[in-house]
Amino acid sequence: MELSPNSGVGSRPVAHYSLRILVAEDDVAVANGFESILSQSGYEVIGVAKDGMEAVELANMLHPDLILMDIKMPRMDGIEAARQINRDRAGNFIPIVLVTAYAEKALVNRAKESGVLGYLIKPVHIDDIIPAVEMAYNAAQKINALEGAVENLSEELESRKLIERAKGILMKRLKISEAEAFQMMQQEARRQRIKMKNLAKAIVTSDSIIS
Repeated sequence: MELSPNSGVGSRPVAHYSLRILVAEDDVAVANGFESILSQSGYEVIGVAKDGMEAVELANMLHPDLILMDIKMPRMDGIEAARQINRDRAGNFIPIVLVTAYAEKALVNRAKESGVLGYLIKPVHIDDIIPAVEMAYNAAQKINALEGAVENLSEELESRKLIERAKGILMKRLKISEAEAFQMMQQEARRQRIKMKNLAKAIVTSDSIIS
């Protein structure tokens, strides 16, 4: 196993909470070593993938909190696997720490473009794994929170646009003021026990049909 003997088991920090981690490594001895280190440090290893394609499949099936993944693997390399895993995960980004014996700039750039949040060079020092895992996980939490906030903001803006359009329709058809149109919508939304956005959408849809 390509782990540095410079750090002892007793010196490793223990995780304060149990992250569910997927290991992707085609070398059985290295994979077993990672699994042992992570388990002894308080993490839960929920699966071991032997190649990139299996890593993508297990990530979609098991939804791990983090993936520790080798770059050079059969069928699909770790960087492409990372890209596919996080391709459509807005607000649910899975942090990935790559482990590799190669440090070429081209590989590092590909890794960054794939959304990788950690990069460890073999031989890996045992004490380097846990900090890399913790930092990648914390970074992913911030990314997911930010994406969630952006998504909520987008929804809020869309709702406001719909409500404004609906108010305009009521003002034009009923010859009432903006305040009266808004009050009418509020009262109707309460009566029907629906959100203003849904009422506004119904008004806009009805108007397009009538027009």
